[in-house]
Amino acid sequence: MLILLYHSGEHRARPGGALSDLPHSLSEDKRTAYSEESRHTHTPAVSPTPLLPLERVGVTIHTLPDDILLEIFDFCREDNEYFTPRVWKPLVQVCQRWRHIIFAYPRRLHLLLVCNVRTPVKKLLDIWPSLPIAIHYSPREKEGEENVIAALKHHQRISWIVFDKLTKPVLEKLAAVMKKPLPALTGLHLQSLDEIGLVISNAFLGGSAPRLQVFFLEGIAFPALHKVIVNANQLTKLWLQRIPDAGYIDPEVMGTCLTALPKLEELYIGFQSPPSRPLQLHPHPPTRTALRALTYVGFRGDSTYLEELIARISAPNLDSLNVWFFMDLGFAIPQLYNFITSSERLKFLKRAYMELYPWSARITLGSSTSLDLGTSCDELEQRVLWMAQLCSELSDILSHVECLEIKGDADSQVELPDGMESLQWPEVFRPFIGVQGLYVSKKMGSLVTHSLQEFTQENATEVLPLLRSLSLGGLRPCGSVEDAIKPFVTARQLSNRPVVVENWEQDLYQDSEDDY
Repeated sequence: MLILLYHSGEHRARPGGALSDLPHSLSEDKRTAYSEESRHTHTPAVSPTPLLPLERVGVTIHTLPDDILLEIFDFCREDNEYFTPRVWKPLVQVCQRWRHIIFAYPRRLHLLLVCNVRTPVKKLLDIWPSLPIAIHYSPREKEGEENVIAALKHHQRISWIVFDKLTKPVLEKLAAVMKKPLPALTGLHLQSLDEIGLVISNAFLGGSAPRLQVFFLEGIAFPALHKVIVNANQLTKLWLQRIPDAGYIDPEVMGTCLTALPKLEELYIGFQSPPSRPLQLHPHPPTRTALRALTYVGFRGDSTYLEELIARISAPNLDSLNVWFFMDLGFAIPQLYNFITSSERLKFLKRAYMELYPWSARITLGSSTSLDLGTSCDELEQRVLWMAQLCSELSDILSHVECLEIKGDADSQVELPDGMESLQWPEVFRPFIGVQGLYVSKKMGSLVTHSLQEFTQENATEVLPLLRSLSLGGLRPCGSVEDAIKPFVTARQLSNRPVVVENWEQDLYQDSEDDY
């Protein structure tokens, strides 16, 4: 029941009630608009005439107009993109009016029928109106496969498809009934955990899904993929994970497809293994196509492939880039540098985190806005060489870093190969000309401090020239690490660039692993 307060026959709002009485689930933009309207509404001067007592009038929900009820029903959807039967079924069973309003606006409310192995599809489709269909299936569910097959035959109504942990026999059976175009399809999620990699025929989807917005493919090769996505200009998310060798797509072809996706927000391309064929290089276009909606890019693969791909696009509003390279010490990434600096949000990051573990090397810049690059390798010397090469390639970007944290393996002590500290580590540090604070975890102390021993004479400021604070994990009054760092600290003092050394008691970089 609604309570209205009125005076002398005229309705008046309660003081402060305009915003506070709104349902908590209202979207922020609606609440903001309501607040703005209240601030700009003229409030008449208070009349000296005494007010009559306020009265309470009860109004049932049945007196609300259809548009208000429609808003209330939409709020029931909360943050979910779609209105699933779990939510709308109880509402349509309340009364005939509610049922009529909900089914009269299926697109406004994003109504959806969900079909899985337990759904009696024929009965379901006879009971309810012709709503869009979402299909969810995993081969782990042994029974009811015929329900999924029956739902797939309604190709004009299918809006979402989610198939998890597919095996080859199951994929072939499902693909056999998915050769017609799906004009209403907005989301497609296909996953296989098969190590060999499954293959979808070129006839899949009839080669067309014009309304597709989300496409997720994992462990499955789709040679005709580019033909589908180049015509899906509504696509906002494209995730291609663990692409098998049979699913390889030429970077020039993929880049051309991406230029046709102006609404793309998220892109991930990850290969299962290094390419088995030589990469064919193509001339780069004179200008890049700007994908202004693109905010996230992820990649796992060969650096040359990435270079060929991003030579064709830019992302001026990119705020997150995650790249994992297959190990290669001879790489050059000028196109990646240009791609990063085309984003105002990524080229002036002030904080960096460097990690060296027995299996990987990685550097991350930023936090909420982040640049993350790494590789896998089980040899320490190669990991440091790779890091030095990466830092050299991105030296202009790293020159803006003011705080650098270096971490190592939390489980096994990192051993220092003879002579290595004087060969590669200075090259790792050299681009960080703006770093003022250096934080080194306990396991990495010997690697870092021994490398700084080289800079103890007139070249004391050759690396980390602005360094003022050096924090070492597990620092003790005496020990090998403490003795190793003393010559560097003394040389910096004599150069009028003093460095304060202190114990690092906690990580600045919040990580589940502890180096102490």
